[in-house]
Amino acid sequence: MSIAEIIENMSLEEKVGQLFQVGFSDTKADNNIKDMIENYHIGGVIYFSRNLNSLKQTAELSNQLQELALNSKSEIPLFISADQEGGIVTRLRGGTHFPGNMALGATGSNVLAEKAGKATATELKNTGINMNLAPVLDVNNNPANPVIGVRSFGEDPDLVANLGYSYFAGLQSEGVIACGKHFPGHGDTDLDSHLSLPVIRHNRERLNKIELVPFKRAIDQGIDSIMTAHVHFPAIEKEIGIPATLSKKVLTGLLRKELNFKGLIITDCMEMNAIADSFGTVEGAIRAFIAGSDVILISHSYQKQKRAIKAMKEAVKSNRISEKRINKSLKRILELKQKRIGIGRRKIKKADPKKINLKYNQRIAEEISRASVTLLKGENIIPIEDIKNKKISVVNFSIKKGSLVEDNKNENNVFIDYLNKKIDDLKHFDYKDRQGIDKKDDKEFKNSDYIIVCISDGEKNRKQIKIAEKIAENNKVITVALRNPYDFKYIKNSDAFLTTYDYSPSNQRAAVDIITGEIKAKGKLPVKVRNEKNEK
Repeated sequence: MSIAEIIENMSLEEKVGQLFQVGFSDTKADNNIKDMIENYHIGGVIYFSRNLNSLKQTAELSNQLQELALNSKSEIPLFISADQEGGIVTRLRGGTHFPGNMALGATGSNVLAEKAGKATATELKNTGINMNLAPVLDVNNNPANPVIGVRSFGEDPDLVANLGYSYFAGLQSEGVIACGKHFPGHGDTDLDSHLSLPVIRHNRERLNKIELVPFKRAIDQGIDSIMTAHVHFPAIEKEIGIPATLSKKVLTGLLRKELNFKGLIITDCMEMNAIADSFGTVEGAIRAFIAGSDVILISHSYQKQKRAIKAMKEAVKSNRISEKRINKSLKRILELKQKRIGIGRRKIKKADPKKINLKYNQRIAEEISRASVTLLKGENIIPIEDIKNKKISVVNFSIKKGSLVEDNKNENNVFIDYLNKKIDDLKHFDYKDRQGIDKKDDKEFKNSDYIIVCISDGEKNRKQIKIAEKIAENNKVITVALRNPYDFKYIKNSDAFLTTYDYSPSNQRAAVDIITGEIKAKGKLPVKVRNEKNEK
């Protein structure tokens, strides 16, 4: 049956349902998501960490959800998506924790970016995830950006465009849908659209030269889908307070007509405050569709998901939205499903995590890490000579989920455990709950040849910077930024500064290998990092 014939045989309820991608809260198909699939005919599901325990469990959940969809009246498979960006945004449990975009930016390697995309895709498709909400194509030229930062490849639009293309080409070569985000650019904001509505006030000439460059390249090279930004661009949309997600001038005028994008447009989550606090999730969903979106993402509330789907149906019945317009988006949705997933029971392959080559993928992660970790200061300090016989102290501020841990199920500190295998005399100090330096610790520090201070995000946790710099007043200190290279701006006293860009295990191990002299630091900063000491 052709796509046109499928659309002709669908009811209005089935058509409208396909426009929505929703989230739910369980690790198995609960009653809410069953209702969404069976009675509201949704087109897709989004996974978060709350849904995922292991590769096996993820595959079983994906198979279960697809079975529900294929047993429904329309028999149309689901988009199953996740934000598997790598680095600080990694959803899949039990898979490879790849370094993130800024680490790839530090390598400057298109080859490594494509390898990362391909390897990530093998883990996603074999756990039933057919859409990766990646890569981030935002050009991060604002050091104070609270939501993008190291999720970006860097501040050079050409670098972002080139690595973004290589990454999504890797994803799509393995049959996984790529989604460039956040159009037309979220990199030069100092507000988080999860919390409020950011505004980017640059003129159109500047947007053409910076923000739009990676998206133009992605469109020209055939990216499957693009996600919208909840950001206001006065140079494109004159009406005050209208984010790109709700702007017809941005989505239809710029993205569809001017940039000639033929693929799928998906919104960022409509429950984010930039939308929810002004228009509301339900009305926002209608406006986003009118503006030009094809797929509406509602990640959390079951009640809002139901209300939005019902409101969309009513908007058609009241002629606010034409069924012809619904059919246009539906055609894009079904064509992409046909291309990447297959339509028809015999074409849907069961997810099987046994097909994932984790050892091979881990080698790729290590290759990226060894090419990315960057030494900004202290070439005369690092590597530490004869470190095996030196007295080394390590100070860190957090042994918790998403910081220094190997995965989210244990409390092992990767950096410290790995370093401990390399040297004989290592002392560890956890300053998670400390406000200053303990006098007893101070004595230990003075007896140490070097103190390595691991900071997780000094921009947000100034206490970490303060303690690192205080220790460095009278001791030899190596500061390791396990997430944010912009922390270098606060480092004045530390003798050396190493940045990993994110806390992925392979990055932490590479940092240790650089300190011990087993490898050289090869990474180059893909952003400008101002250091106040050097400016004086």
